[in-house]
Amino acid sequence: MAELIQKRSGIQHGSWIEIRADRLLRNLQTLQKESGQTDVLAVVKANAYGHGLKEIVSVLSGKVAYFGVATLREALALKEHHPQTPVFLFGHLFSHELPAALLGGITLSVSSLEKAREISDLSEDLDHKTSVHVKIDTGMGRMGIPVHEAADCIEAMTELKGLMLDGIYMHFPTAEKNDTFRKAQVLAFKSLLLTLEEKNIVFRFRHAKNSAATLTLKDPFFNMIRPGLALYGVYPDPALRGAAHFEPVLSLKSRIVLVKKVRAGGSVGYGREFISEQDTTIAVLPFGYSHGYPYAAWKKASVLFQGKRYPLAGKVSMDYIAVNLGNTEAKEGDTVTLIGEEQAECITAEDIAGWAGTIPYEVLTRLNSNLPRIVIP
Repeated sequence: MAELIQKRSGIQHGSWIEIRADRLLRNLQTLQKESGQTDVLAVVKANAYGHGLKEIVSVLSGKVAYFGVATLREALALKEHHPQTPVFLFGHLFSHELPAALLGGITLSVSSLEKAREISDLSEDLDHKTSVHVKIDTGMGRMGIPVHEAADCIEAMTELKGLMLDGIYMHFPTAEKNDTFRKAQVLAFKSLLLTLEEKNIVFRFRHAKNSAATLTLKDPFFNMIRPGLALYGVYPDPALRGAAHFEPVLSLKSRIVLVKKVRAGGSVGYGREFISEQDTTIAVLPFGYSHGYPYAAWKKASVLFQGKRYPLAGKVSMDYIAVNLGNTEAKEGDTVTLIGEEQAECITAEDIAGWAGTIPYEVLTRLNSNLPRIVIP
């Protein structure tokens, strides 16, 4: 594997991310099988959850109905490199951003009649018709038209000549829980669509199921899934581990930049939080919180070296992590795994999130976009 990486990259990176294309595709197939849906809106916002927008889209292109992003910058980047790919923009755009979005052929989210009118008017000025998905607020309390107001708003939208009402969707605040609140959301959404059908207003796409709901809500009424975290092989909630098998797509590696011996009583790092109880070997990695490793994880964190776990030696700094190797020998250039597998050992994004007191979403999306991403077939 290491030789393959070196051949593909041409240089030996100090720190890098590996992306397993085969696992990504298997996770996609698992989600389709579990949901019974073939249409997928693959959520690739936040640099594809830290995996690399360009790299992930290159693997999934042609295999999903939409790519979903949160910002205009990401949407335009996708359209530049994959002009035929349908791109759905979750985010609410400011007026000055709309011309670029419309000319880029991006499918937009609409959360109000006022924004729908603005998009329609500009589309007509540009001799264009813009595809939109109407967002309904059934309980998330952020974006979206309140469900009790939505029927009249959508009926008014059908009169807007610059719009093509292509989809309608909602968002679960507790998707992993099959509780009365989620059930009430689904019923309210279904009731709205039945009301609209009586007015001959029908949408091609009806979607609500994120990763957790894809695994727990078996309702064919929704005809497109929009997975995020599970697509990348990370479980959105520990309770869902038994629902389906996913494989982590991302591994995070770094090379030892310096090996040094620290005598008993010697300290390492800011604050002198690590004081060696005996003579020990310290390996320094060129990876710190500026690269995305959470500072708060340092007390509990470990890494993998030669198939074994070793704890950090002191605090995570901006550019470096120090590892306590004990009496294990190492040399400059040796590879250390921060996320991923080595022999029988494994460290996951969920592990790091637990050590840092956060969620795996944050661990992944904070990985620096400048880190090399290498796709492994």
